Amino acid sequence: MRLVPSKKLRRVLLMSIGAMIILPVAVLGLAVVTVAYPVARLQGRGHGAVVVKDRTGVVLRRMNVNGTDGFTPRHAWVQLKDIDAHVISTLLASEDKNFFEHCGVDVPAILRAVALNLKEGGFHFGASTITMQLVRNLHSPGAKRTLWNKLRETVLALRLERAVSKPFILEQYLNRAYFGNQAYGIEAAARRYFGKSASALSVGEATYLAVLPRGPSFYNPVKHHDRVIKRQAHLLNLLVADGRISRNEAARAKKEKVRPTLHGFAFKAPHFVDWVLDELPKETQQSGGEVVTTLDWYLQEAVEHSVAAHVAALKDRGVEQAGVVVLDAPTGEVLAMVGSASFHEKGGSTVNIATRRRYPGSALKPFVYATAIEQGDSPATIVADRITPDSAYQVRGKKPTEHGMVRYREALAGSYNIAAIHVLEKTGVTRVMEKLRLSGVSELSQSAPEYGLRLALGDTKVRLVDLAAGYGFLVREGRVISPVGIHQIDFAGGQKPWQPRQTEQQVFSKQVAWLTMDMLSDTEARRKVFGDELPADLPYKVAVKTGTARGFSDTVAIFATKELIVAAWTGRFDGNPTKGVLGMSGAAPLARDALLLASRGKALTLPKPPRGIERATVCPESGKRITPNCPHQKLEYFQKGTVPNEQCDVHVHP
Repeated sequence: MRLVPSKKLRRVLLMSIGAMIILPVAVLGLAVVTVAYPVARLQGRGHGAVVVKDRTGVVLRRMNVNGTDGFTPRHAWVQLKDIDAHVISTLLASEDKNFFEHCGVDVPAILRAVALNLKEGGFHFGASTITMQLVRNLHSPGAKRTLWNKLRETVLALRLERAVSKPFILEQYLNRAYFGNQAYGIEAAARRYFGKSASALSVGEATYLAVLPRGPSFYNPVKHHDRVIKRQAHLLNLLVADGRISRNEAARAKKEKVRPTLHGFAFKAPHFVDWVLDELPKETQQSGGEVVTTLDWYLQEAVEHSVAAHVAALKDRGVEQAGVVVLDAPTGEVLAMVGSASFHEKGGSTVNIATRRRYPGSALKPFVYATAIEQGDSPATIVADRITPDSAYQVRGKKPTEHGMVRYREALAGSYNIAAIHVLEKTGVTRVMEKLRLSGVSELSQSAPEYGLRLALGDTKVRLVDLAAGYGFLVREGRVISPVGIHQIDFAGGQKPWQPRQTEQQVFSKQVAWLTMDMLSDTEARRKVFGDELPADLPYKVAVKTGTARGFSDTVAIFATKELIVAAWTGRFDGNPTKGVLGMSGAAPLARDALLLASRGKALTLPKPPRGIERATVCPESGKRITPNCPHQKLEYFQKGTVPNEQCDVHVHP
């Protein structure tokens, strides 16, 4: 006897089945219509990409900021009207032939995918539309294929389709899709595989690239060229069948010998660009934009060659690495930054010595002498370059060379160590520390007693880029401006351009700065210790200071003019000593070359004496007014009111 459900039971069953179907659809519809898609994430061409350029527009690097691994290469955004029609047609045939008919979700395709997955016993077929692929790229890149993720993509795709047009979605997808081998977007793919813009692709090349987003690994042109060709031919046949292209066009595309090769992405000035990326505001890291830097690529390239050649020349003396920073003196803009002899090649390093803290040796002495002059001394002030019994500083180990009683001018230009210690003892360690902090040269996290008088000899680590900027006080009327590598950022999304904020500090007065600069540019005073034919000898005057750290592992040289400031470093990253390489022979030649390259043949200048500077003739041995008994005399500069009134008491008798 066959049991037949009652009418009431049948109604309940039908209502239950209807509810099971209608309720999820209702919930899905409610989720779509009640929450708007965040269209702001899609605003602006170039969204999601950072393009770093030099000051003239040369592209240094392009990155995708939405990649799961951080910054990845990417090229400029291309408008839909500028993308080859064959790319679009082939891509639609491959990825979503009903793109212009569905509302973000292709229901028949989903049903087919469900049937295939049930047959195969897995989750191999997803039936993702281009819209769904776009939202996955934006919201869950790299996420696993799960039912929950698929539902989430479905809701977002439906919301997106309600918010923007089909052409807008297609443009977004073509500029964001991954084409393999670190190529994000059609422009990057065209340049990566064919070395040309997407607008210059042939029919064969265009349809070839359109295959890749379906499976960037499976259809890798480098490893699986035959697979791509086979898939391309299949898609061309589909386009002919749909009436998208003629048989002749398809035949020509199939006959075309497409030969993709990997073309390198722009990767210029790597140390500088990495430094700039670290300085980017969060807005750029999240939305992308065009970063116009202060770098001069042509100068950078020349300095890179100079650094590599210099290290090779000093290899036998134990020098393994070198670095250079070139600043525009008036603005603090970084024109060139080389952090090591080579970034990629064997023996090179990704370490950026321009931003790595190292010991500067005697390069801090100008701040010591400037502080003393600020307190009333002058370039003619006499200091003992010898160990005195009453000094708090006593030499341990080998006794250094002593030069007796010398003027500040000779002591600073000749870099006399003991004299600098006596000057620091006179001015006070705390006061000099304040100046170093104010100028941005060093953080000096320890106390004055912990540094002690060895601070005069560079007993604190500094960054080369900060040291270069700190020397700006010499040629900027006592002011120091912080170094900057970004000129402007044009954000994606229409925000106002971002410009970096620089700090500017008045570290010394105009008069003190000029007097210190004048001592450092005195070639005759420098020659007494360093000799003739020095790297610092140029056709024009330059303020120069070198430094050599203990152990000869670090040497620095700073060249400063009104127009340019150059700081160079040579040595070893591991801290082991070189074979007695000094700052004047190690770093100074490199600084000289960079200065000449940056000047481009123009004569550089130094500031003229400001108001408040006076001249007087003094005895070089006493620093006081000459008498008829003085065998020598020097014309010296002073701050107004500090010219000595006393007569020489060294040469008393004829």
